[in-house]
Amino acid sequence: MSQRTFQFRLHSSHASPDRATQSLVVEFLAESGQWEPQHPSLTTPGFRLYLLSLLLCQHFYLVANAQERAIPLQRVEGSFSVLTSVDWILEQLNGDFVLHLDPAAPAEERSRADAEAITSISERMKLCPVSRNLPTTVQKAIGLRLGA
Repeated sequence: MSQRTFQFRLHSSHASPDRATQSLVVEFLAESGQWEPQHPSLTTPGFRLYLLSLLLCQHFYLVANAQERAIPLQRVEGSFSVLTSVDWILEQLNGDFVLHLDPAAPAEERSRADAEAITSISERMKLCPVSRNLPTTVQKAIGLRLGA
């Protein structure tokens, strides 16, 4: 059986003092092989909106939980790959997010992004309501790690 593959990538920046999202760019890998910036609107294909909501919900939960822990985010990079059947039924979701800390932040603040914090944020990302509503048959793997 054939499958369809959808790939996205995300880049966001987060400035002090509140580390809220200052900029967010999401791109979709088009059939042409080119990455296309996404600017969702009422004319965006519905299935693509659904996939964007999955990606953006994960990002929102990541940033909100990092803020809650006062982790000095500088930027987040993410990649997202979704496999569906030829009939557009979700089969597999793979995401990988990388946190980059603000190198100008004090060491004490940067140390808040320890292994326990990364694990906790990763677990809380699973509570994203869009992801929680995926059928149990969908294979899900969302990774979170600290970048260099």
